[in-house]
Amino acid sequence: MDHPHNLHAAANCWSLRRSWATLRDSNTAPDDDAGTIRSWRPGTGGGHGSGHGDPLGDAVTASVSRGDTQTRIAETIRDDVDSARWLATSALRHTGMPIGPALAVLTRIIGDLTPDVAGEVARYVDHADKAARRALRLGDDHWPIPSNPACPSCGVRMLRARRSAPDSATWPVICGAGCQCTGTTCGCGMTVQVRRVAHIWPAAWARDTLDLNTGDKEATNA
Repeated sequence: MDHPHNLHAAANCWSLRRSWATLRDSNTAPDDDAGTIRSWRPGTGGGHGSGHGDPLGDAVTASVSRGDTQTRIAETIRDDVDSARWLATSALRHTGMPIGPALAVLTRIIGDLTPDVAGEVARYVDHADKAARRALRLGDDHWPIPSNPACPSCGVRMLRARRSAPDSATWPVICGAGCQCTGTTCGCGMTVQVRRVAHIWPAAWARDTLDLNTGDKEATNA
């Protein structure tokens, strides 16, 4: 579906799938060990007391604190994703739901959601994705388009491809300036024009209308 709410929701789901996987991979401190490591503050040797202020102990404790923080963030992300899945499954309860991890299921069914539900899902998932990326000090998934075309609405040359989806030919295009649609009088060219929604265009429209190639093989993520 080319409705902007559905496009934003799909792009946010793919972005979160990447950031959440990175967060899980980076959180290597087991929760069960945190209390033990904090209580064990090794001394520096040579009879220098209890070891408070010891560089090794400080490093170990700092590492566990970071792990704890990421664990709490991961729990917040799961809450957001579960809320988004509940909205989606409630809306589609009569059509049958695919089985699998919540975020993977959401990604598959975004096109079946009504725009109103997709908009709510997009907000939950965006909140989770931003939390993960803040924790990781990781930037967004916006890729500058080499030809640097002007936005068809605001004219600013900040069009970006949302590049998290594995198939680069499906990356939607947004305006990095954050301009919003003004409705049916907007010159944005979106298939569905909705007031006060950030502009987003399907990859096929961007290639055909702006003569772009958002599927440039050199632009894919590592």
